[in-house]
Amino acid sequence: MSTTPSRGVLHSETLPDHLHPPAAVHIDLDGARHIFQVHGWRYSAKDDPLFETGVRNALDFLGANELRATFFVIVEDLEDPRKRELIAEAARHGHEIASHSLTHRNLTALNSDEKRREIFESRERLAARLGVEVRGFRAPVFSLDRESLELVNAAGYAYDSSVFPSPEFARRIGVARLDTAPHAPLPECEMIELPMPAYQPLPVPFHPSYSLVLGSWYFRWGLKRFRALRAPFILLFHLTDFSDPLPADRLPNWKARLFTLSHLSAAGKLRRCEKMIHLVQRHFRVADTSSLLAEAHSGLRERARKMTSL
Repeated sequence: MSTTPSRGVLHSETLPDHLHPPAAVHIDLDGARHIFQVHGWRYSAKDDPLFETGVRNALDFLGANELRATFFVIVEDLEDPRKRELIAEAARHGHEIASHSLTHRNLTALNSDEKRREIFESRERLAARLGVEVRGFRAPVFSLDRESLELVNAAGYAYDSSVFPSPEFARRIGVARLDTAPHAPLPECEMIELPMPAYQPLPVPFHPSYSLVLGSWYFRWGLKRFRALRAPFILLFHLTDFSDPLPADRLPNWKARLFTLSHLSAAGKLRRCEKMIHLVQRHFRVADTSSLLAEAHSGLRERARKMTSL
């Protein structure tokens, strides 16, 4: 069967590069302790091989594929010298450092003072300890509500990336609907929301962590549906996508083995993640988050100009 593109039809693989929507690579640095915490399990070991091998393998992966990523850091991890050095190494390699909160607690379950501490203090401590500008925030387990979003804006972040464009998130934030493209999430707000990829009616997001469990077909299917929106794409990885399996004596049950992806070898995961990257590169311009953010601001200014000229 011929694979020649149909005459008169522009296929994304044949489009000039500047016509492809932009994409950015993000990595959430949830280690074993914080994964266990989310699921109510106790992690008593002093070291965290999931974190350590995950960051090292991720840095090698990004270097081999000539990618710049944004690392979302749980700031209390800076208290561990081994973790702090790995995060600092990521910054030295030119990767952006962003906040994934102070302690990785569900923001919607916290009072106002606790939310403020998670959002404000995480930015301040990251900047002070690593000497970097902290522009981005992602809520733990995407636990963003209206108050938290207002605090992210008030804390001086340039962008948030915690929202899926769905009716559930629209209700949480108190808006009629959420855009699939980058947008200002609040009235008279300088901060930009870089939304996560729309995935409904699929049951779960199609980012690599789920696709490594469900199969590559799930990522291909989700990406194909998302491409039709012609929106910028946030490709979100987690450390589990790169890490070595946790030792069996660290895993209390089969769910822990599954949620840490410890049933999969690091080499196998890296091969599959590379295929996902290559697929994304066929249809998107993969750049860093700063470039995507600059394009978003430019697009919003142009949209505002057109609205005022009507």
